[in-house]
Amino acid sequence: MVDREELALLADLDSDDWASAQDAVEVAGDWLRTRHVDDSLRSQIADRMLRLAAHPKWEVRKAVAHALLFLRHDLFHAAIARIVEDENSWVREAARKTLQRRTELTRADISGTDRDDALLGMLTDLEARYGARARRSALKIADHLHLQFVRAAYHEIIRVISPLDASLINLEREIGDIPGVPVRSLSHVRRAHERVKLLTEILDNLREFATQASGEFTDEEVLSVLKEADELARGSIDLPTAGLMVRYEVDVALRIEANRSRLLQALINIMVNAIEACLGLNRQAELTISACRHSESQIQITIADNGCGMGEEALRDCVQLYSTGKPGGMGFGLPLAKKFIETDHQGTLSIHSRKGEGTSVSVILPVEQIRAED
Repeated sequence: MVDREELALLADLDSDDWASAQDAVEVAGDWLRTRHVDDSLRSQIADRMLRLAAHPKWEVRKAVAHALLFLRHDLFHAAIARIVEDENSWVREAARKTLQRRTELTRADISGTDRDDALLGMLTDLEARYGARARRSALKIADHLHLQFVRAAYHEIIRVISPLDASLINLEREIGDIPGVPVRSLSHVRRAHERVKLLTEILDNLREFATQASGEFTDEEVLSVLKEADELARGSIDLPTAGLMVRYEVDVALRIEANRSRLLQALINIMVNAIEACLGLNRQAELTISACRHSESQIQITIADNGCGMGEEALRDCVQLYSTGKPGGMGFGLPLAKKFIETDHQGTLSIHSRKGEGTSVSVILPVEQIRAED
């Protein structure tokens, strides 16, 4: 329920007086940063931010550019897209700085939204007290520590994978030279080799991600990406999935600008979770993969299952790094998917689930990437 103070803020955001609207935008930005804003109020603020991003007064548009830094909502991309190429240079600079800082933060930290917001607040306070140089130094230190960790982990894992890969290549060659060896045996070895290759690619993506290497973006057919992710996801699961019914509801005309390998990895992680949630059901297991236009500049991909679902605590923790409810799980899948979607592709990932009923993961992506200039 919206209280009196919230109603007053929303009314000021709708004000015809531009100065009142500007003040309200600044207050809304402070609320988004320092308060727990529920989903209903956040959506109403987001709607108004999107409208005010086209306000005739540049002062209001500039205030919106600053406030958007703390807006965690699907409309963030649509709003920032309106002002990142604004005719006013001050508005344009504020919008690009917001876009860059959102990217910097998520690049330096794999965690949930609450922690991201807390870090945004600390970095903003740091800059207010000590200037932009202090903020950049703090981010540089965080990136350096993150990079050290990833390099060390990468080195240790690759040291195990490389001889395994070589052994599988030799085994495949030797088996192929033996007369009478069942084709099935050879296919098992080849499948294991393909999995090792996929694991190596995942590690390479992690290393590139940590070193902030700019990925290559290409024009992609959405249906093609989804089908490849589905095939790879099912191929990566040891348990049989023959009884799984997969339904596609995809607009075949959809295309987006994407880093194909990273988007694939994000979708694979989501689909693997969905498929595993359906295994062992006492009912027909179903997976629905859909994609449609979300707005003029965005598409929405939804991956829904009728599996075991999650309770409130599991739903809250599932995008936290190293948090997992699966035996033998590492707690890397969904956090990494969220990272690839929100950092690399400037999109959003949201999850809705009910225990015993199933889970729906919604991914909203821009059709074209907005690039912040340094």
